Amino acid sequence: MLLEIFLLLIFVGLLIGIKWLFTPYTNWKNQQKTVKKDDSIVVICDGKEYKYSSYKNTSEVQLSIVIPSYNEENRLGRTLEATFKHFNNYKYEIIIINDASKDKTLEVAKKYSMNNKNFKIITYNRNRGKGGAVRLGMLAAAGEIQLMMDADLATDLNEYEKLSKELLKITQNGLGLVAGSRNHLVKDVVVQRKWYRNFLMHCSNFIINTICGVRLKDTQCGFKLFTKNTSAILFRVLHLERWAFDVELFMIAQKYKVPVSELPVKWEDVEGSHLNVVEASIQMARDFLLVRILYLLNIWNFKDDIGL
Repeated sequence: MLLEIFLLLIFVGLLIGIKWLFTPYTNWKNQQKTVKKDDSIVVICDGKEYKYSSYKNTSEVQLSIVIPSYNEENRLGRTLEATFKHFNNYKYEIIIINDASKDKTLEVAKKYSMNNKNFKIITYNRNRGKGGAVRLGMLAAAGEIQLMMDADLATDLNEYEKLSKELLKITQNGLGLVAGSRNHLVKDVVVQRKWYRNFLMHCSNFIINTICGVRLKDTQCGFKLFTKNTSAILFRVLHLERWAFDVELFMIAQKYKVPVSELPVKWEDVEGSHLNVVEASIQMARDFLLVRILYLLNIWNFKDDIGL
């Protein structure tokens, strides 16, 4: 009897493990079926609401700034004020994606959206993860240049001009991507961090470089600059919606021969993060391995299209 119970527990554990392992795949399949029909995704602009599925961005801007936000009521206002100040002389729009926040992130964003047709909020009721949020923002953006940045303002906005010049230099046939990098800060951080965080970092780097074939030194910095054509390709193909989505973006970029450059940026850790480092690292390692396997098996394809 005890043996039967033990074997049953092992079997149930295996089923749960397999389900967890393939969560990114099942999420993607569900997204394909529902995202285009999901009327709960709305765009708020100048006090009016539009269905995302039928929204057409007619803003005549050169730069789109896309900021994914989850429970950022305490940091978003400061970030927006700094962004307005820095980009005052640019022709730009800001797109905030409220990733089903449980706090007052949406209310904070709405304060800035009134009487400003170049300030958009994309909001919905089911948390999609950072990758899913960024994708919705990028595919709704109008700018020829598109900046993805984090809501915590960890990267100095003065770094934008450096990345912009680099993007102009490397762009070919309308394609180009410049990624901010924190790799130059690693030596100082490694000394201060706990051993298990350094271990997880080295494991992730091995998987990213060796198994996924992405040779960048820092794929996860939340400060990246794209041409509009590049965004249209990468984010339509993108399958991963959680923290590992950046790595898949670079895999897709390699496939489409998008010129990619990596530049060091001024960055500082900002208090208030909601990230569980251990949990996120395990989840990311799973996603790194799974995305490589699914592409190799041709279950996922570089010609897939989310349909937005």
